Amino acid sequence: MSTSRTVIAPWPGDENLAFLQGGVEVSATRTLYLSGQAALADGRVLHEGDLRAQVMTSLDRTQTALDAAGYTWADVVRFNWYLRADQLEAFLTEVQPAFKQRLDAAGCRAPGVLLGVASLALPGMLCEFEATAAR
Repeated sequence: MSTSRTVIAPWPGDENLAFLQGGVEVSATRTLYLSGQAALADGRVLHEGDLRAQVMTSLDRTQTALDAAGYTWADVVRFNWYLRADQLEAFLTEVQPAFKQRLDAAGCRAPGVLLGVASLALPGMLCEFEATAAR
């Protein structure tokens, strides 16, 4: 069964962001719910203090999880971002352009939340992403 998607982006400038306001999915037959993906290896934080490296590693891990389940970024229908609150400005000014470029190149246009939090699961974690994909 095929899936069709209608993008909801009613305000000028939405196309400049790495997320959508919404999307309507029709005929999704399988749904993948990915828990938070972060820059971790063997239970330890990678790239401590380097937000850009942690973001890109978290995206790599999300890609690996999508691949393992047989999905692509184009199948992602919800993508939530959790950043340590003290990293929000750096993300928006320094990292977001590369983040958006990577998602655009992969065909990911999904609504979600960018949430600043006091801390994440482990000290040194600066970001974490969770995704929902449907087909």
